[in-house]
Amino acid sequence: MPRPSRAARAPQLPAFAIDRSLRAPEQVYRGLRQAIISLAIAPGTALSEGDVAEACSISRTPVREAFARLSEEQLLDVFPNLGTFVSLIDPQTIAEAITIRRLLEGEAAASAAANPDPALLRAMSDTLARHAEAVAEGDAVRAYACDEAFHHLLFAWQQLSQMWQSVSRARTHLQRVHHLRISEHGALGDALEQHRLVLAGIEAGSPEAARTAMAAHIDAHGRFLSRIAGRKHPFIRTA
Repeated sequence: MPRPSRAARAPQLPAFAIDRSLRAPEQVYRGLRQAIISLAIAPGTALSEGDVAEACSISRTPVREAFARLSEEQLLDVFPNLGTFVSLIDPQTIAEAITIRRLLEGEAAASAAANPDPALLRAMSDTLARHAEAVAEGDAVRAYACDEAFHHLLFAWQQLSQMWQSVSRARTHLQRVHHLRISEHGALGDALEQHRLVLAGIEAGSPEAARTAMAAHIDAHGRFLSRIAGRKHPFIRTA
């Protein structure tokens, strides 16, 4: 990856209030993480501890702790003597995340289909109904929340908490691909239709159909990145 330029301009940081009764580092971490994942702060953007501290009216110490956590998650890149930058979307990281999700979520969907639970099916249907409302209203934030809830149901219902933790980590970088795809192609309803196919496989009691539908849904991120790979997109890391 080419080293960023010192001339990169500081961003207009999204406003998030700091509750003085709670730990500041956690709040800064969550606020910056959400802004990075949603692309409110674009990949490649320069960030400084001082700017963030000033925006939040706090000292640099909690910001430094938040930066360290975001760096561990590969959401920030630190270049000695140059600065800290929001990481570019890395195709290799995305490919690995897709593989993790395909394996774990495919298994969770197949397991649910092997013995369909009527209560789980109702909960998933209710989530899809809320997702459809969000799509109809063009509410991308609520649509994504419904998307995540649909996936989480499969794991929570089957008490697969450790698997969900791994899936959640893999989802982190894929969320940025999701938001890029929505912003560039407006494919807000695609996930909804793909979720319906997953649910149909589970309702039919077909583990293979549920697994295949889930894999196709998750692979959509990779297909999107492949389509834009040749454009030298400013948000995508190149070799």
